[in-house]
Amino acid sequence: MNRVMTLAACPIAFGMTALTQEEPDYQKWMKTTAATAGSLSKNLDAKNGEGATADAKKLQETFQQVHDFWHKKGVDDAMKFAMNAGSGFKEVGELASAGKFDDASGALKKTMANCAGCHKTHREKASDGSFKIK
Repeated sequence: MNRVMTLAACPIAFGMTALTQEEPDYQKWMKTTAATAGSLSKNLDAKNGEGATADAKKLQETFQQVHDFWHKKGVDDAMKFAMNAGSGFKEVGELASAGKFDDASGALKKTMANCAGCHKTHREKASDGSFKIK
């Protein structure tokens, strides 16, 4: 009986550990996202299509990882926020590549609302000023 309980607990403990180990990756993605979104905005303002397109592609790839993270946790609304952000950054990149910088800036603003929605729902500020996942 004890052996059965131990064997049953191992996959659960392993799964919890795997998710815990992924959280530093998630935090790294979020820091990268902030910097890249800032660069994207500057590139759009400067009408730098090549730079904006590269930033948008990087963000699109990052949000695929974010989607996968939330998928493993089974958090549907966060998966949707990430999927919408990825699609939005794809649109921004396409518009920037076509030289439609004003439209790309509008799409960026709309896309960033996904970030705000997810942060409001799934992020909390720690006493040291850092943020952690709810």
